[in-house]
Amino acid sequence: MATEEPAAPYAIRQFEIDVLIPIEIFGLDLSFTTSAQAMVTTTLLVSFFLIYGMRERSMTPGRLQTCVETIYSFVARTVVKTAGPEARPAIPFIFSLFVFVLFGSLLGLTPVKFTFTSHLIVTLALSLTVFTYVNVLAFRTHGVGFFRFFLPAGIPVYMAPLLVTIEVISYLFRPITLGVRIFANILAGHIMIKLFADFSVMMTEALGATGIALSLAPVMFMAVLYCFEVMIFLVQSYIFILISSLYIRDALHAH
Repeated sequence: MATEEPAAPYAIRQFEIDVLIPIEIFGLDLSFTTSAQAMVTTTLLVSFFLIYGMRERSMTPGRLQTCVETIYSFVARTVVKTAGPEARPAIPFIFSLFVFVLFGSLLGLTPVKFTFTSHLIVTLALSLTVFTYVNVLAFRTHGVGFFRFFLPAGIPVYMAPLLVTIEVISYLFRPITLGVRIFANILAGHIMIKLFADFSVMMTEALGATGIALSLAPVMFMAVLYCFEVMIFLVQSYIFILISSLYIRDALHAH
């Protein structure tokens, strides 16, 4: 008689992607999943927040308008301070990335229970989008002269092949390091929170009423971790746009 395998703890199962609407076109699986649902929900909520918050554009802004303007001003200052005034046209792009990553991560702390930024494929797609934007900007600004970026000035000729190789490899790894950084931090935070939740459930099931009383300790730790997780989301979203701004600076001011 076959025995059922024990279910994996929720700390692991929370990252499973379920298919909501199966779609297959020419052999390609384009199914609408819980990850896609979370991204669409984030896009709709952020769009509503921004449009509704700025609907009146009053000289004496209300709370929502103040919130939207504060976020936009923060992103704009970060871009200009990091990449220079020439980077102002990139502000809407960087702002869109910031609110998408931040609110999408925060959405995972709600009963929706899915954080798409905890999946490497999503964060890599975002970082590749930045990488593509930066390269288009670089070639539009400098043309083929952008290739001088890979050969620092004043380097002896005999060192050029080695340094160019190192610079090219480092440059190509930019989207990987950018995507992995935010993925790893958000993944670790979510695992920690849900491990305490699993621990509370296991104590309750094993010890009954006594377990319920003892489970209050891990629940309190969860509350603290939720606060830390929100702070991590803010920091990682900021780091994402800060590094993106640094890449834009390199594209505009290639040495």
